Parts: sequence; structure tokens; C-alpha cells
Amino acid sequence: MAELQMLLEEEIPAGRSALVDSFSNLDQVAEYCENNYVQSTDKQRALEETKSFTTQSLASVSYLINTLANNVLQLLDIQASQLRRMESSLNHITQTVDVHNEKVARREIGILTTNKNTCRSHKIVAPADQERALRYIRKPIDYSALDHVGHGVKWLLRFKVRTRPLTPVTSLSQ
Repeated sequence: MAELQMLLEEEIPAGRSALVDSFSNLDQVAEYCENNYVQSTDKQRALEETKSFTTQSLASVSYLINTLANNVLQLLDIQASQLRRMESSLNHITQTVDVHNEKVARREIGILTTNKNTCRSHKIVAPADQERALRYIRKPIDYSALDHVGHGVKWLLRFKVRTRPLTPVTSLSQ
């Protein structure tokens, strides 16, 4: 903040006033150079002196413009960072308000609901008379119980017609 205030109150106005002063100085230098060239007997030396004054004056003005432009850019950077901070805090406040509004809306929805009366009984009811468990009896395993079930080979063999190879019939006339 102090840097911003110093730029606004001191450096930028000083740079601006220096530019205004250099404008009037350039006008005076131009008038001097013109009078010097007209009144001089050595025109070449007067032209070289005019070139020197012009170069020095323009360098001075360009330095002042550069300094003032840098100060203005620095001022803009400081203000942009302040705007970013303000935007960040504004976004934070907006989010806080949105969360509060959401809580209030959910509370209002909750007011409109009713409690469901639920029965707290057991879902599985045990039978009144318990069946007595049967005693385990060990039985031998019958391995031939599923012999009739299979892949069909025995079934095909049952219906297979046994054929004898055909023998040539011999005729009686021979």
C-alpha cells in the first residue's frame, strides 16, 4: 500500500512534471539552435552543435518517458494484485453465503417431512413347535444307482442290429 501511495502521490506526478519541463526545454533548445545556425558564420559547426543538442534532448525525453511508463506499469500491477485479492475474498464470501443458503433450504425441506412410524418387530418369527431333528443313519453307497444314465453308448448298442455280411447268392443252376 505504501508503494502504491508513493507512486500515486510522488513519482508519477514528478515524472509528468519533468516531461512538461522537458517540453519547454526542447522548445527553447530548438529556438536557440535555429538562432545559432542563422547567426553563425561557421554553418558546419553550428549544425554539429544542433545535432549534439538534439541527440541529448531526445535521449533525456526518452529516459523520462521510459521512467514514467515503468512507474505506470508498476502502479497497474499493484492495482491488479489488489483486485485479485478483493476478487478472492469476494468469492470466499459468496461461497459462505451459498453454503448458508443451502443449509437453510435443507432445513426448510426437513420441516415439510414427516417421521415414518416403523414397527420394531423381528422380521423372522420362530415356529411355535420345534420339529425334532432326525437321527443320522449311515447308509452304504450304491455305486450302480446311476448306471442307466450315461452318454448313450449302451443305448445305441441295445438297438444295434447285428447284420451278417452278405454272401453272394449262388444259383442252383450251376
